Amino acid sequence: MILKDIAKEAGVSISTVSRVINGKEQGAASKETRDKIWSIVRKNGYTPNVLAQNLKRRTSLTDSKEKPLYYIDCLQARTSNLNTDPFFSELERALEQEAFNYNYIIKHTYRPMDLKSLDSIIQADERNICGLVILGRYMFTKEQLKILKEVYKNIIYVGLNAIPLKCDQVICDGYKAGISAVEYLIELGHKKIAYIGEQANECRFLAYKDALSLHNINFTIHNTANVIQSTDGGYKGAQKLLNSSSDFTAVFCANDLTAIGAIKAFHENKKQVSRDISVISVDDIDLAQYITPMLTTVHIPIEELGRQTARTLIDRINGRHTLPMKVELPFFIAKRDSCSKCRTTNRQQ
Repeated sequence: MILKDIAKEAGVSISTVSRVINGKEQGAASKETRDKIWSIVRKNGYTPNVLAQNLKRRTSLTDSKEKPLYYIDCLQARTSNLNTDPFFSELERALEQEAFNYNYIIKHTYRPMDLKSLDSIIQADERNICGLVILGRYMFTKEQLKILKEVYKNIIYVGLNAIPLKCDQVICDGYKAGISAVEYLIELGHKKIAYIGEQANECRFLAYKDALSLHNINFTIHNTANVIQSTDGGYKGAQKLLNSSSDFTAVFCANDLTAIGAIKAFHENKKQVSRDISVISVDDIDLAQYITPMLTTVHIPIEELGRQTARTLIDRINGRHTLPMKVELPFFIAKRDSCSKCRTTNRQQ
C-alpha cells in the first residue's frame, strides 16, 4: 500500500495523507479524517518509504535502508470510546504518530474486558507484537496482570495516576495538578469549594481533600458529586449540587469534559460561571478554550505524553534500559475566564 491508496480509501488528497502521517496534523484535516487515515494505516500495515524520505532530506544514500515494520498493542484502560474522549484520543494519536516515525504501528487495541481472551488472540496472530501501551489507570486483577506479563515482554503505562505495576510509566502527576487547581481557587478567596468527578481510586479527588486540609478548610461530602468523568456526568453532578444543601462558590472538576457538562447545568440554572460560581478543571483539551466562558484548567502536555511514551517503549524494546523507568512531565494552569475572585460567601445570595 502506498500514499495514493490510503488517500483513495480515505477520500482525501495525497498531500493530506502525507501531512497527517508525517506529523504535520495540526490543521491538516479534521479529527474524523485523521482518525480515518490512521485506521487505514493500521488496518493495511502501511510501511513508510524510508529511502524516499531520506532522499528528500538529502541524507546519505549509504545510510538509507528500508526498515522492517514492527507492531505494538494498546490497552484503552480508561475509556471504551476514543471518539467521545478527546484527552485519550489526542494522546493515542500522538503516540501512534511518534511510533510510526520509528516504523512501529499499533496492531491491536483492547479494553480491560478483552483480557480473558487476549493470550489466545495474540498467539493466533502471525506477526510479532513488540510491546504494550496501557492508556490510563485501571485496577487490574491479579489474573489480568498475569495475562499481561505472560503475553508482553515490554509494557509501558501513560496517564495522570501512577499505578502499582513494575513497568515503565510516563505520567503528568494528576495529584499535584489537582492540588494546584484547588489552591488556585483558594488564592482567589474561595473557601467553599465543591468537587465533581470520580472518587474511588481517583488521585484528583484525594488532591481536592488534601488541598482543603492543607489550608484548614473543612471537607464536607455534601459538597461533592461522585459521577463518571464525562460531560453527562458533569451535568448531573452540577444538578445534584444545585438541588441539594451544598454551599459553594467554586467547583473543581476532575477533567475538562466534566467541567463542560457542569457549566451547561449552571447556565441552565441561571448561574453565571465566574461571577456566581468559579470553575476549574484538569486536561486543557482543545475544546476548553472554545466554550463560554473559556475554561480555566490545568494544562496537561497531552501530545508530549504520547510522544514520550512511544520513545520510552521503543528504547526498552531495543534494550536501551532494563529497569522500570518513570518519566514525569510538567503542567501549568491555563488561566482563562471561568474563575474569578470570590464575591460572596454563599452561592444562594
